[in-house]
Amino acid sequence: MGKMQALLTPLKRKLFLEGFLQKLIRLWMAASIIGLAVVLLSKIIFFPYAMLCVFTIFSLATVFATMFAFLKQPKWQDVAKTADSLGGQERMVTALELLEKQELSKIEKMVVEDGISIGEQMDFSKKYGMRFPKKPFLCMVLFVTLTMASGFLPSPREEKAEIYAQAKLDQIEKVIKEVEQDATLSLEEKKLLQKEMKGLAKELKRVTTKEAGETAVQEEQQKLKKLEKDSVSKELKQVAKEFEKQEITAPIGEAAEKGDIGAIESAMAKFQEQLKQLTKEQISALGQQMATDATQMSSEDLAKALEQLAKAMAGGTASSAQLNQLKNQLIAQSMQNTQLRKALQNANMQLGETKMEQPCESGQCEATESGQGQGQGQGQGQGQGQGQGGSGDGRGTGHIQGEEIFTRKASAKADYDTQVGGTKNEGGNSSLTQEKTIGEEGERLPYERVFYSYQNEAMKALDEQNTPYGMRQLVAEYFSTLEK
Repeated sequence: MGKMQALLTPLKRKLFLEGFLQKLIRLWMAASIIGLAVVLLSKIIFFPYAMLCVFTIFSLATVFATMFAFLKQPKWQDVAKTADSLGGQERMVTALELLEKQELSKIEKMVVEDGISIGEQMDFSKKYGMRFPKKPFLCMVLFVTLTMASGFLPSPREEKAEIYAQAKLDQIEKVIKEVEQDATLSLEEKKLLQKEMKGLAKELKRVTTKEAGETAVQEEQQKLKKLEKDSVSKELKQVAKEFEKQEITAPIGEAAEKGDIGAIESAMAKFQEQLKQLTKEQISALGQQMATDATQMSSEDLAKALEQLAKAMAGGTASSAQLNQLKNQLIAQSMQNTQLRKALQNANMQLGETKMEQPCESGQCEATESGQGQGQGQGQGQGQGQGQGGSGDGRGTGHIQGEEIFTRKASAKADYDTQVGGTKNEGGNSSLTQEKTIGEEGERLPYERVFYSYQNEAMKALDEQNTPYGMRQLVAEYFSTLEK
């Protein structure tokens, strides 16, 4: 049996290859039809993975053709029959059947030897001409050609969306590389950042308009901002919750809520300076509040630092050592996940960067995408000011030293006049509307004591909305200039 199979093996391989090619060409023809339909559909409904889908379809067709070829490979009896049709004259089939017996008679042995002799004399594999499926092959070539040609049809995706998405995808790729190379991040932190970036990249590949792309980026920036907040320790969140109840300690609470070491040091330094301007009674009242805050802390070290500071303030004083002890405890809590927050901030800043998407026509540009313009402004007193210029960002000169302003609750006090200017009519006159708001007159406090409540409310409002990261930075810088 072994010698007979060895003689028929070359023919069997050729028959196997023929069967594989026939199945492959037919399945590829079906794949080309489906691929053409996918590409044409992507020109009506935007589908960014159309070509990847086509490649996948052809890959599956190849896999199935290979599987079918192995499952349906020719049997030895079929190979022997094919050999007999090529000149074996049924001797090959007969010899193969006789070899399946355990014992052969003398005549049967002679028949087998005759079949082996014929097999050695004739090269059945060379005589066999493979049948090639010409029609399915030509159909496949036609549909593949049409698929390639349809790729040049216009896409339903806007050109601006394509440019914007590609610019953001480049930024995302840069962030991912930086995260991979950052040795200060743990494996879990790297996976978290990469997951967010890859999710945004996937979303940007699907957007059809620039506006949809901008929305996707802004939503991702909000997610990163939330992750940044969530990374702050529970103890610092407790400090923020309690400290923001008092105007004088609100900056410390805001810095603690962000886990920003530099902001904590700066806020504590300002707090120490402000204490010098308070009376003993005011310091004592603040100390009582500190003692209450200490009972809300879950960290024993932080609670102890607050208790010691509260005890000293109850007597109308507060030493630098006690203030430094509180500062050090806040900084120690801020060290948790600090590298993750830096990476999240870096990713957010890079996503917020804007670049000129296309060259300016005729060499003129009115403004960059970031919306910067030219303008002049003057400000005095309680924020009143006048400005000249198109779309400028005029800044006031600050506040008058020692001035008082209304608390946030009194911003809409009774009898507060409001004027709203309208557009000019054909006669050149402009309408003017005067209103009086409804409310209760509130408390007037020194500027420094009210300023931080306005700042905190503005920044929290921006955090709760889909506001671009760059805009939040501008608002923060604006309040920084007012603080000076």
